[in-house]
Amino acid sequence: MTEDRVTIYDVAAHAGVAPSTVSRAFSRPGRVSAATHAKVMAAAKELGYRSAPPPAQERGQRHDRLGIEVPDLTNPYFAELISGMQEAVKEHDHMLLLLDSVEDEARERQSLLSAVDVVDGIVLAGTRLSDATLNHLTKRIPVVVMNRRVAGLDSVTPDYEHGMAQAMAHLAENGTRLVTYVAGPVNSWSDAERWRAARSAATAHGIQIRRHGPYPPTTSGGEQAFEDLHGVLPHAVICYNDLIALGFLVAALRAGVRVPGELSVIGHDDIPLARFVGGGLTTLATPKRAQGRAAVDRLIRRIENPSAHRTPLEGSQPVRLVVRGSTGPRRVN
Repeated sequence: MTEDRVTIYDVAAHAGVAPSTVSRAFSRPGRVSAATHAKVMAAAKELGYRSAPPPAQERGQRHDRLGIEVPDLTNPYFAELISGMQEAVKEHDHMLLLLDSVEDEARERQSLLSAVDVVDGIVLAGTRLSDATLNHLTKRIPVVVMNRRVAGLDSVTPDYEHGMAQAMAHLAENGTRLVTYVAGPVNSWSDAERWRAARSAATAHGIQIRRHGPYPPTTSGGEQAFEDLHGVLPHAVICYNDLIALGFLVAALRAGVRVPGELSVIGHDDIPLARFVGGGLTTLATPKRAQGRAAVDRLIRRIENPSAHRTPLEGSQPVRLVVRGSTGPRRVN
């Protein structure tokens, strides 16, 4: 059998293991036992098999294609973010490959492993993977993270602290003294940062605040949050994102709660739908297109000259409060 014709199937048959085991032995040796790894390596050596060539980045090849990973493509927030990225990649004569992890960590991990050989770099717009996993990924391909900061990686994040300060000042001016933060996904870095910023701003304005959740970052999650709080509603809720806030708002209106007289509702992201429900949702608007463009610029810079930028680039995008009909003075006797 000549070297050119040897495949992992030949090695698998010779070693008495499955082809997938041969693949793991070469690409992820930690996933097979030492004995199995030795058996596969011995069979490969005997047959003259060589593993696949290294990723394109290591061979100096370019694809002129960037990857973008999002946790939920049905969330309108990511649609505008991706539009900003598309504008930027077009200016750089690149294409964009979309990866939707559907809030599934295993699927995200597999998608990224599949993408590293066909893109020049990846933007992670809402990753739930650990810092260690992300730092390991950067050894294979340039990475920029959004809505999160990871030591050693370039990042683009909103200024949550300034945004929450605006929200709490607005609520305090309208007589709010008790606020509930409706939390999002458990492993979300941005959720933890929004909660931290909310607590700090509440303290500064003499507002009592508590955390409630976590909930899925969807309208259904917001409806469930309202049902859980219905008996003990606070003066106002600040929700992890607009989808939760819209679900909460609709459920409150359906239950006959007066908004904003009895309850004020604030979201986060300013998705297009926020303008049209219940007199409009007050929300913390993030510059989604600008975030997308900034992420692409950082990634292209890292790809084109990786050794020149050893210090990670970090940048906060401005957040502004957009006041609509879901907040206002309390009018409860």
